[in-house]
Amino acid sequence: MNFIKIQNIMMAEFTIKTFDEKIHNIYIKGDVDEDMWSNLVDKINEIKSADDDIADQNLASLMSVGIEAQIIRPAINIYLCTYGGIVHDMLAIYDELKKLQKEYVVNIYGVGKIMSAGTIIMLAVDYEHRFAYPNTTFMYHTLSDWSCGKIKDIEENVEESKRLHKLMWQIYKENTSIPEDKLDEIYRCKKDWYITAEQAKKYKIINKII
Repeated sequence: MNFIKIQNIMMAEFTIKTFDEKIHNIYIKGDVDEDMWSNLVDKINEIKSADDDIADQNLASLMSVGIEAQIIRPAINIYLCTYGGIVHDMLAIYDELKKLQKEYVVNIYGVGKIMSAGTIIMLAVDYEHRFAYPNTTFMYHTLSDWSCGKIKDIEENVEESKRLHKLMWQIYKENTSIPEDKLDEIYRCKKDWYITAEQAKKYKIINKII
């Protein structure tokens, strides 16, 4: 597995394994909340820091002998298993994985259960890099809001919930083939929609069952 791309060198073969064929695995499990987001960010920063050190050392060595090269980083594999959780933290994780794809190939694997907020996290990764195990269960529903307090507070919470619902709906629309009328039905009937791995593949929530 080549992790350095050698450019403009007249050699039959030149292979350098800069990362010792390491595999980057991140496990996201439990409730979607601030701790999940914080732990994910810490793990990503740890991986990037270690890779940067290795890359700098290898590039310096190659440049010292006049070799021009481009570092190719190992992919990051995300293993996700969750019943869901808090919408704002879900979106923070979604954005973090979107940003990570600018530097790494990111694969995400649905394991066991991908429900509620977990389905949005699954969609943070490009379609061709989304996978699930055969018995993984997905579940989609509209968000819940447990508003209380003065009327004005409740009204403001309702408006925020509508904004978040619209944002989630747009993410599903852009990243899956779930028909709009199906999403509307879930909204109108206030029901949980359980989805098998095969159905998830059909609706392009995932690309492959592994």
